[in-house]
Amino acid sequence: MNSLYGWFVVLHVIAAVVGMGSLFAFPLIRKSATTGSQLRFALGLIHKLDPFPTIGGVVLVVTGIMVMILGKTGLSLLWLNVSIVLLIVMVVLLIGFLGPRMKKATELVLSSQGEQIPAGYSQAMKAILPLEKAVLAIILAVIVLMVLKPF
Repeated sequence: MNSLYGWFVVLHVIAAVVGMGSLFAFPLIRKSATTGSQLRFALGLIHKLDPFPTIGGVVLVVTGIMVMILGKTGLSLLWLNVSIVLLIVMVVLLIGFLGPRMKKATELVLSSQGEQIPAGYSQAMKAILPLEKAVLAIILAVIVLMVLKPF
């Protein structure tokens, strides 16, 4: 393998840590809020951090394709194909389901005032949490596949 391949692997790993790692922080930031003002601050912070998964995801795709080309693996590895399918499922969950629901919950909270957490927020989170857990589980599964390359 040449050094260009190594640099793309390094960029790929950094993008994974920054982009996908930040998704693990979002629930922790959100759960730390116990009042309306804290929740508004937490959701505002998450909104500011939101570009990290997007940019990281784009860099992951580009560097992943380059690693496949330079490593001459293409789509010949089963673990890689499973990872790609899982990532496609994750993107569908994020863009099609989790994102819109989280946007509505955030708008509800940001339009509120005072220290009370809006009544509808708890109900909205009941629909969001399973999707969020599924996305995080997919990320962990992909990490395991990428590291262990089991098949």
